[in-house]
Amino acid sequence: MRFGLCNAFSTLQRFIDEITSDLPSVYVFVDELLVVSKNETTPFVSKLSEYGLCINVEKCQFGKPITEFLGIKLSAQGIEPLPNRVKYILEFPRPTTLTQLRCYLGLFNFYRRYIPKCADILEPLVKFWEGHKNKKKLPRSNARDSTEQLEWNDDANISFKTSKDALANAILLRHPLPDAE
Repeated sequence: MRFGLCNAFSTLQRFIDEITSDLPSVYVFVDELLVVSKNETTPFVSKLSEYGLCINVEKCQFGKPITEFLGIKLSAQGIEPLPNRVKYILEFPRPTTLTQLRCYLGLFNFYRRYIPKCADILEPLVKFWEGHKNKKKLPRSNARDSTEQLEWNDDANISFKTSKDALANAILLRHPLPDAE
C-alpha cells in the first residue's frame, strides 16, 4: 500500500484489526502490535501467514515481562507513564508563549489518566491559556503561531508547579481483575 494516499493509515488499521479480531490478546495501532500471552504466539503468526504478511523478527521482542507500547510501560503489575517522558515533562521550562503553553498542556494531557483529579489541577492553567487566546481574538489555527509573551498570574504558576508535582507522583494503573466482584 502506498503511504502517500490520504487514507492509507486508516485502511491499514482496519485491515490489521480485521485480521486480529478473533485474537483477544493482540493489540494493534497501525504498525505497532502487542501480543500478550503466557503461551507461544503461534496463533498470531499463523494468522499473519494466512494473509501473506510477515514480521521483521529483528524489530520484535519476545518473552519480556516489561515492555513499552505507545508511550506507556506495561508490566504484570499494571501500566504507568514512561520514566523518560515524565522526566522530559518535569524538565519542561515554564512556557513563555501560547504555543509553548499549548505544547505543555498537550504533553501533560497524554498522561492525565495516571493523575487523580487532573482536570482540577489543570483548570487554572487551561483558563489562563484560554484567557490569553481569547484576548488575542485569533482563530484557533493562528493561536498556535502566537509568540506573544505570557503574563503569568499566581493561579497559573501554582497550577503549573502542581501539575508537575502530580506527574512526578503518577500512580500505577492496575490491570482489571476479571474475577473481582
